Amino acid sequence: MKKQQNILRDYAKMAEGNLGKFTLNVGGKMDGNAFFPNPKVTPKQLTDKANEFIVAVANCVDGTSVDTAHKNNVKTQLIALLDSVADDIESTAQGNVEMLASTGYNLTNPNVVSPTPVGTVTITNINNVASTKLGLDLNVQGNVWSVTVQMMTAPNVWVTLGVFTDLNDVVLTNLVPGTVYTLRACAMAAGNQQSEWCAPVSHMST
Repeated sequence: MKKQQNILRDYAKMAEGNLGKFTLNVGGKMDGNAFFPNPKVTPKQLTDKANEFIVAVANCVDGTSVDTAHKNNVKTQLIALLDSVADDIESTAQGNVEMLASTGYNLTNPNVVSPTPVGTVTITNINNVASTKLGLDLNVQGNVWSVTVQMMTAPNVWVTLGVFTDLNDVVLTNLVPGTVYTLRACAMAAGNQQSEWCAPVSHMST
């Protein structure tokens, strides 16, 4: 007899950089998900808290003990939201594998559902869509649920700018005019799969 499939609560042990991206991916998968039309925690609440956590983690790089305490507090709130969403999903899905696999969470018995291997993404063009904004044209191949975009701030130092679930609307905002940005992207898919980073591309913001 097969064990009932449930959500794997592994996110609490994820590296902090991965936790933020994981949560954004879950929020993207839950947004407009027909299986869960009225979630108790909205996708916006989840993504807003994930973005708050990503900023808090970044502020700790050269921050103070106050920044670290704030980050830890936001992390606790984020995990609590993920727990609430997971509880809601399991209550609704009742072990239905298709429903559970549509949420972006990892599952307790992954051998029951072998996720399709993650695809690839490359940056084919960068456009100045407006002042302080760059739009990325992507070549996406295979199984890709979301794309993470990073910029280089110093040699071999990369900072995440965002995780995008609408791959036809990847626009970076709040950039500095006259600054040349070196950007790269990677694909994300079910089971917290991540592709290799694509070749970096540089472009000047106006």
